Amino acid sequence: MESIAPVVKKGIVMHACPLVRNGLLHFLSTHLPEVIFQAVESFSVMARIPGLVEADLVVSDIRDNEKEAVDGVNWLLWLQSIRSDKPMLVITDLLSDEQMIKLCQQPLISLLALQTPEAEMRQQISRALSGELIISSTLYMPSTVASIDPDVDSLTDAEQRVLKLMYQGYSIVQIAEQLCRSAKTVSTHKYHLMRKLGARNEVELFARMEVIH
Repeated sequence: MESIAPVVKKGIVMHACPLVRNGLLHFLSTHLPEVIFQAVESFSVMARIPGLVEADLVVSDIRDNEKEAVDGVNWLLWLQSIRSDKPMLVITDLLSDEQMIKLCQQPLISLLALQTPEAEMRQQISRALSGELIISSTLYMPSTVASIDPDVDSLTDAEQRVLKLMYQGYSIVQIAEQLCRSAKTVSTHKYHLMRKLGARNEVELFARMEVIH
């Protein structure tokens, strides 16, 4: 199978279930063979890892239990705030609207569904590592976002430029190069586009593009 081009050297995988944790570790190690991964079973164990903030990639589970989800999201947001421009992948199948919104507001935190097929998961991880915001199409974006009517007039000039290039088929990295901006900045514009256009995922965002153009 095609490997994901490694852009990281140290990674951490956190999942409470040993089978899932080992499965994720095997998957990531197979496709990122040059990365040294450490697997842990909880946030408390992760917090004690020496050099945690230096980890290039954090892959974390979020439980669907309300209290655990709130605590987990808050902890991940704090961790991400001190990790500079490093990607984080959150593996989840169920989160409340409020928790989804908190995570989606961070440009380098991508949300991946645990049930995502392997080929699609590999592609999503590769794109996330390049600095692109990824939200699995099988995950619902917050209902508060989905209910918003497309507000094209509110798009900034920068967002319109990004939208035009995305419509033309350019990737986040390619758009960043064309606009002389970072991939993180372009991903932020993409997130704002999804919010303003009422798109729950990339499929709906591209559908909105068809209507606008």
